[in-house]
Amino acid sequence: MTNPLKGEIEIELGGETYKCRLTIDSLVKIEDELDKGIIELATDIGQAKVRIKTLLVVLRHALRGGGNDFNENKIKNILQSTSIIESSTVVAQMLADTLSDSDEDNQESSEKKQ
Repeated sequence: MTNPLKGEIEIELGGETYKCRLTIDSLVKIEDELDKGIIELATDIGQAKVRIKTLLVVLRHALRGGGNDFNENKIKNILQSTSIIESSTVVAQMLADTLSDSDEDNQESSEKKQ
């Protein structure tokens, strides 16, 4: 079971369900590792401009953030058992959900201060 208050979400890949979580720290690590801003990354994935390495990096951080102790080989196996289009769609939706939730939280905090 996921806890949306902690930013946890469930994704389904290759017939399995996994708990994921992308924190600000993990988003920064993704940006640094891929040398691309997270919004640019989400946009690129949505426009089918995605590399397998990108999916691998985002999933590694998200799955580990969800409490899964997966190494890179396990994540490669998950990607191999799933179509690239399905994986791209899941990663794009996960990023969109993460960015939307963060944005809503920031707006609520700003409104409370006013």
